[in-house]
Amino acid sequence: MNVGKALSFGRRRLAGRSESFARDASLLLAFVLGEPPEFVHLHPEACVSENLFALYTTLLDRRASGEPIAYIRGFQEFMGHNFLVDRRVLVPRPETEHVVDTAVRLLTETSEASPFVGDICCGSGAIGLSIAKALPSSRVVLSDVSRGAVGLARENAKRLGLSGRAAFLVGDLVTPLLKAGFAGKFDVVTANPPYIPTGEIETLSPTVREYEPRLALDGGESGLEVIRRISTEVPAVLKPGGHLVMEIGADQGDACQDIMMEDGETWREIQVLKDYAGRQRVVVGRTRGCS
Repeated sequence: MNVGKALSFGRRRLAGRSESFARDASLLLAFVLGEPPEFVHLHPEACVSENLFALYTTLLDRRASGEPIAYIRGFQEFMGHNFLVDRRVLVPRPETEHVVDTAVRLLTETSEASPFVGDICCGSGAIGLSIAKALPSSRVVLSDVSRGAVGLARENAKRLGLSGRAAFLVGDLVTPLLKAGFAGKFDVVTANPPYIPTGEIETLSPTVREYEPRLALDGGESGLEVIRRISTEVPAVLKPGGHLVMEIGADQGDACQDIMMEDGETWREIQVLKDYAGRQRVVVGRTRGCS
């Protein structure tokens, strides 16, 4: 068996079972071979041993059953870095990179010498740790209600060489930050909260619905329950003039703006930003109290 034949086999195995069957077959074969993804296209003549082909077949079957390819490989690329992922956390999506880009831009514009960032609902740590990599003088505190997620985020920080600039807390939203003495301390707080309405969970693709943690998906009956709490609670840990940068659902922009404007004394400069597909993706708000 050579790479070209194995790749053709993989595509046939996943056809009709994955929307990106050709890509998935390539990524899994490269993973089994321990090579970069482009290898399987550049070297179709390379040999695939019987043992490796058997492993490849097993991984194809897992993908055909709906398991996310990131969980099969154990990592997902995000902002140019590989993050460990498993069923304790959501798989980081490309659209979430807009949260990182926005936070980095705001921190750069404020010219803080040593930016201090909080990342709540941190999951794998993809957002907070990516900001730390982009801004070498920054410090980050990552928190999540899931102890398993925080443990995985800590592993990712170690792998990325960020253990000295990242702290980790377990708890519900802002509560652990306040208990740790971070009231009024952060320049930016980021969040990718659960925002799928409870009634829509069963309509999600099996890859998401059956494998990714429901705790990180379910935003309550309206999908806005956690978003509302974040809007209310986060100002307590932001500096005056600090920013909240939060991922939202594609149809939640107006509702999020309304929530943040309910208390006219808290937020200003509220914006809803779109992703590259033109969908509402990020809401940004700045606390009052600065010139």
